[in-house]
Amino acid sequence: MKTLVLDPMPEEFWRVVNQQKVRDHFFSIEDEISNNIEIIIIRTKTILSKEILKKYPNLKLIIRAGSGFDNIDIEETLSRNIKVCTTPNSNALSAFEHTISFILSLIKQHQIGKDLIVNGKWKGDIIPNWEISDLRALIVGVGRIGSQVGSFLQYMGAEVKGVDPYLSEEEWDQRKITKIAYSEGIKWCNLISYHCPLYSQTKHYFSNTVLDDLLYPVWLINTARGGILEENAVLRGLDSGRILGLGIDVFEREPVQYKNYFSRSNIIITPHIGANTLKAKKRLISETLFVWDHFVFKNKIINQIDYRFLQ
Repeated sequence: MKTLVLDPMPEEFWRVVNQQKVRDHFFSIEDEISNNIEIIIIRTKTILSKEILKKYPNLKLIIRAGSGFDNIDIEETLSRNIKVCTTPNSNALSAFEHTISFILSLIKQHQIGKDLIVNGKWKGDIIPNWEISDLRALIVGVGRIGSQVGSFLQYMGAEVKGVDPYLSEEEWDQRKITKIAYSEGIKWCNLISYHCPLYSQTKHYFSNTVLDDLLYPVWLINTARGGILEENAVLRGLDSGRILGLGIDVFEREPVQYKNYFSRSNIIITPHIGANTLKAKKRLISETLFVWDHFVFKNKIINQIDYRFLQ
């Protein structure tokens, strides 16, 4: 099946493709064979809108190399019976680690401590650090990444509750995380970590309304998708002290432009590098080709996205 790779893939990807002797299946946008393309592979750069998808009348499968799929018009894929699959295992471990690094850096005041020394000061009036056991963590999205974050925090002594409307009771039991409604969770927690996909119901999930409903100041973490946080709400929370600190790896528009509040000592930001490890890249390659191989040669669909979020 003719496969169009629209986003840059690591060199190792092409080495493996050549090694497996399937290179003749793969094409780039310069090849101009849109009428015959049956599979498209993308990452985060390409937006597969309805208009773009119309260019590929024979498209049967989209492989999103990564875990998100908000850059794909899912309604259009459903109307045309185009399968959409991801590689959810490729970045789960690295994103989990990135999240934990944010949490520890914030509650241990790493950036604040560095800024004190850089400005010629010592401890000064710095407030005491938190311990993990001081946390009441609300995990929003208890999938591959969120469940690991919750389990780690519980093991280290934190109280943990989770929000995920798509898990069965059996799945909740397996994760050993207490289920709670989002509206109740935000009144209970002092840390919120987002690990949910971006779609209509989670767009600006952290909003001014949520900020006003908080009963306690919170540490706020987002390693999922930028559009989950409403920027005005974040700014209000930082200015008022209702957000104790912010750890963020994703932005509504990327690459993000510098903003004045980024320089605050209680903010840690990174340029969407939660999956930027050598091992994660290797897993991305192998899982992408695993999904591709099963569809092309075995007529099997692997890692199809969960469409329940459209309901």
